[in-house]
Amino acid sequence: MLNSDHTLDLHEPFRILIANDQEWTARSLESILANDGYEIIRAYTGRQALDRAAEAIPDFVILDVQLPDISGPDVCRRLRQDSRIGWCTPIVLTTAGSNGRARQAEAFEAGAWDFWPQPFDGPLLLLKVGTFLRARAEVQAARREALIDRATGLYSRTGLTQRLGELTAHARRRQERVSCLVLSVGSPDLAEAVDAAQDVGGTVGRAIRSAVRASDIVGRISPVEFVVVASGLQPETAGHLVERFTRAIAAARPMGAPAIPLRAGVASLEDGPAESLDDMLLRATALAAPLVPVAEEASARPAAPAPAPIPVPPR
Repeated sequence: MLNSDHTLDLHEPFRILIANDQEWTARSLESILANDGYEIIRAYTGRQALDRAAEAIPDFVILDVQLPDISGPDVCRRLRQDSRIGWCTPIVLTTAGSNGRARQAEAFEAGAWDFWPQPFDGPLLLLKVGTFLRARAEVQAARREALIDRATGLYSRTGLTQRLGELTAHARRRQERVSCLVLSVGSPDLAEAVDAAQDVGGTVGRAIRSAVRASDIVGRISPVEFVVVASGLQPETAGHLVERFTRAIAAARPMGAPAIPLRAGVASLEDGPAESLDDMLLRATALAAPLVPVAEEASARPAAPAPAPIPVPPR
């Protein structure tokens, strides 16, 4: 878990699985890591490593290349195929033997993040583990944002897809049935309106994305609401930016489709105290006014009328 300053929080210890049949080497690793607050899980064979990974879902895996039954690279490949481990869990291969180029290439081909020769450099090892776990935590945080519908706290379609795969794999092992219950609002008109809003929003969003500068930050805060945060944009000249958007949207909509009504408002953050995004959105929304739609053929005209003015906040 990451703290707000992106440092690792060890109040809930990260689990590290060590698979090595050489007791001295395994204890050396355990001593280095446990003293830094990590929870250690031990395995002595490749089969044990796979079983314990399935039970504990470790945050980090350290595999010896030469396990007695299944090689470390093969264990790594199998773990990568488990959606609960996947590719964002750091897996490192170690060896006390040859660490030449061919062996390192085999490790990376199997999906390892790194290859550690022995003996271990304790301080350097801890720095690497911390860096890899920070990267994993960042990925997990980003995934949680994508997997959850912020309006309800429920899983999004992407989240449902991922969790269904995990639940199905678990149910198959236990020979249990997986069922899906669908609930929907009973008004066909409302459902059609939601679908239409998603379609229109997709068209508008793609058009906006094609018209912004690389330095602009663009977001979608509802099916039909979009936000562009830009530096160096003066409120009085924001109309030129909106003109680009309206033209891009007119060009993107299907031939013969009705014009998409648009509203726009702009709020700027001056040199004063920092302001939250919600506050800026509230001010911009309060100033929003309808825009004159651009005709389909407008993009072919050599000159176009000026866009409707956008209300701007008083200085």
